[in-house]
Amino acid sequence: MKLTEDQIKQLHYHINAKQIPYTEVRDEVLDHYQTALESEKEKTMEEVLKSLDQTFTLGYCNQASENYLNSLKSEYPKQFKKNFFNLFQKEKVWVPILLLAFVLSLPSWIQNANMLFHLVNLSLLTGLMLENWIISRSYPNKKIKHHYRSIDDKPTFAQLRAAAPKGFGILHVAVMLLIFLPIGALYIFEVVEDSTSYFFFQPPYLYATTVCLWLFFLMTIARYQARKAMVKPKVN
Repeated sequence: MKLTEDQIKQLHYHINAKQIPYTEVRDEVLDHYQTALESEKEKTMEEVLKSLDQTFTLGYCNQASENYLNSLKSEYPKQFKKNFFNLFQKEKVWVPILLLAFVLSLPSWIQNANMLFHLVNLSLLTGLMLENWIISRSYPNKKIKHHYRSIDDKPTFAQLRAAAPKGFGILHVAVMLLIFLPIGALYIFEVVEDSTSYFFFQPPYLYATTVCLWLFFLMTIARYQARKAMVKPKVN
C-alpha cells in the first residue's frame, strides 16, 4: 500500500508510543514498519501494525536500544584509535602538519597573552559544540517525514552518549585537562587581569600549551570520524 500523509503521521505516533530512547534504533524500527506496510497489498494498516507489534514489543525495543548503545561503547575506542593514527598516513598527513603549523604560529601573530588565553578557551569550547552539532546534522534522514519524530518525547542520538573515554580514547580527556586546568587555575587565583601572570601562555610553557591544543584538534577530528563510522543498528 502507498502510505498517505495521515497514515505516515499515524505510523510515527505508533512508533513514538514505544518510547525508544535512541534515534537510530527508532528509525530502524520505523523502517521495518514502513517496508512491511508498503509491501502489503491485502491486509489493512491496523492488521499489519498489530502483527508487527507482536515482535517489536516495548521490551524488545528497549533491549535493542540497550544492546545498540553497548555495541557503540565497545566499538568507539577501536574506531577512535584507528582514525587518530590514520591522520598520520601518507594521504592525510597534511592535516596534522597544517594544524601544527597553525598552533605554533599563534604566539607570533597573537603576542598578547590575554588574547591568546581567551582564544584557546574559545577553541576548546567551540570544538566540543561543533562536534555534537555536526553529528546530529549529518545523520541521514530517510524520505519518510522525519519531522514527526519529535512529536512526543524526542529521542537522542546514541552516538552522542556512546563516546565514553576508554583505552586510547582516555588521551583525549587527558589532553583537554592539560589545557583546561591551567585556564581554570588562572581564574581561581584571580590573575586573569594581569597579562604577565599568564605563565602558561609564555615560553617555555607556551609551546606545551600549543602542542596540547594541536593534539586536542587532532583527537577531536578522530573522535568525530569514529562516531560517524560506527554502524547503524540492525533490528530484526
